[in-house]
Amino acid sequence: MYFRKCTILVILLSLSYWCYSQDVEKLEKKAQKHFYAEELLAAAQEYEQVLKIDSDNRTAAYRLVICNALLDPRNSSMSELLKYKSTQGKRDKFYYYWLGRAYFHQNQFKKAADSWNKFLSLDKYKSSTIIEETKFFIDWAERAEIHHSLSENYEIDQLPEPINSESIEFSPVYFSHSNELLFLSDRRGDGKQEPFQTYHSIRSDGVWSEPTLLKQFGSFEEKNANIEVVNESSKIYLYRGDKKGSLYSSFNDEGNWTKPETLSRHVSDSKLESHFFINEDENTILFAHRKKGKTADLDIFISRLDPENNHWTKPELLSEILTSDLDEDYPYLSADGNTLYFSSKGFGSIGGYDVFKSEFDATENSWSRPVSLGYPTNSIGHDIQFKINATTNSGYFVSDRLSAMGGYDIFFFHESNKILLTGTIIDSKGMPAEGAEIHFYPKRNTGLELKTMTDQDGKYEVNVGSEDQLKIEIFFHDELVYQESIQTPSAAVGTLKKNFSIDQEKKQIAVTSDYHDPAYTDVENIGSKFRPTNKALLSNIYFGFGEVELATSETQKLEPLLNVMKENPELNVEIAGHTDNIGDGRTNLKISVLRARAVAQYLIDHGVAEDRAVAKGYGYAIPLASNDQEKEGRELNRRIEVLVLE
Repeated sequence: MYFRKCTILVILLSLSYWCYSQDVEKLEKKAQKHFYAEELLAAAQEYEQVLKIDSDNRTAAYRLVICNALLDPRNSSMSELLKYKSTQGKRDKFYYYWLGRAYFHQNQFKKAADSWNKFLSLDKYKSSTIIEETKFFIDWAERAEIHHSLSENYEIDQLPEPINSESIEFSPVYFSHSNELLFLSDRRGDGKQEPFQTYHSIRSDGVWSEPTLLKQFGSFEEKNANIEVVNESSKIYLYRGDKKGSLYSSFNDEGNWTKPETLSRHVSDSKLESHFFINEDENTILFAHRKKGKTADLDIFISRLDPENNHWTKPELLSEILTSDLDEDYPYLSADGNTLYFSSKGFGSIGGYDVFKSEFDATENSWSRPVSLGYPTNSIGHDIQFKINATTNSGYFVSDRLSAMGGYDIFFFHESNKILLTGTIIDSKGMPAEGAEIHFYPKRNTGLELKTMTDQDGKYEVNVGSEDQLKIEIFFHDELVYQESIQTPSAAVGTLKKNFSIDQEKKQIAVTSDYHDPAYTDVENIGSKFRPTNKALLSNIYFGFGEVELATSETQKLEPLLNVMKENPELNVEIAGHTDNIGDGRTNLKISVLRARAVAQYLIDHGVAEDRAVAKGYGYAIPLASNDQEKEGRELNRRIEVLVLE
């Protein structure tokens, strides 16, 4: 009896472990599918579930770190991903690809480019798609590095709480000498999101009051979230998408804003859209409009008020020179009408939307080619809703850059005086410390991300604010090796030279890999840019001896390949037929060709273009195993392979 009980217990434990393993395996497979489809939020959730069941699952832990680094760079530390350099850096051929992306999101562009170059240098198979993408990323990182090193003489102040929050803040409107603010936000008291509503705050002794909700303005969808002030802050214009797009106005009546009313100036005739600008004279409207038939091309249009009939003119493109193949939006016109500021994803934007300006030449009756406002106004994020006070040469914009608390935050920019900080860093042997990374933290809140790296001679230079306290940190080989605080002199000094000596030596770090490409990629992943190889095996496709027709029962085995072909319209493949060596060589070659054609024809008959599935036969010329025995020999050689054509 005791023996029987023990046997039953062993069986139950084995069954429990088998079920446990099956659960983990299913979750891992599901998570991996999301991960390599770059559906990182879904992947992170699945990997968290895996780790709840199997806390020692190293792959899940590693990929969860990657997901978090890319999903939430503001709250992620590079040290978490760098911990895997000695392990996954050798086992996962995509480690340096992911490391580059994480560095890029942290605005560490030089390290991002170095990581991507290491990824490309690995002598392992990579899809042409990921190679081209990585080259694009490297170019982007190099441009971003140059962009951030050429900062203009501006500082930016990120508005503190309670103005900025973990929600989105849009469309700042200042008046009363910049001490009164209206803005839009989707915040809510319990931390949840609402439709965008209008908030009001007053600054006293440098501190902003808790924003109060102006319910009379109603709510906005994100795409319509925009307000404008004219007539020296006595009137607000806002846009709503109802009634074919209507413009509303509200008046400031002794400090209280009236309920918005629809304009009676036939604004709908202008086909006005949401992100508009209206001038002080209230006779010119600029707005972004998506041309009919285009899916991703907003351009800036202008409509003028006809004083004779009080109607708005039919919108017309402001200027061809202000258009790119990508979106232009968020126009703002200077008071004299001669300088246009707007955001664009084109014109060599370094991120998503960058802010550009264009000058109007009255003699030529034309606008100049747009010029980027550069760093720090522009970042690798989206920088929008730029507004400037020409008198003070200061203003406001909205950005979702790395330092933002929520989705978008409001920033104030103003001129500043700077000096050039330059010098050399040497290591413990007195040699130039090439590649040392220096971080500068100004005591004055400049909003600047002050980072630079030493060149091959150990030299560095960076523009920093004058008359400020700077905390300096030096990193070498991703280790903090030096800290110091210094006081910067007045701008009249021009240049401050500061050398450093660090107690570290330069290391020669070779990029090695213990990773071995598998013989085949799963059919489901053959269309992914992360495929480990360019070949997949169609397992267990059965043809009768000497036959070349697909049995109906076999076609369902081709469904995964058919789905991949439909999901990846750029994917072209070769269907390769192979045989064992039983029989005549010519006959086997013919059979392999016809079997490959049968598979290709199935794809074509189900909607795949004929030129995307090329059939070839190789007979028994390329065996996987010995033909001397059937099991683990000839049975492996009789196969259909799918080869990606790159």
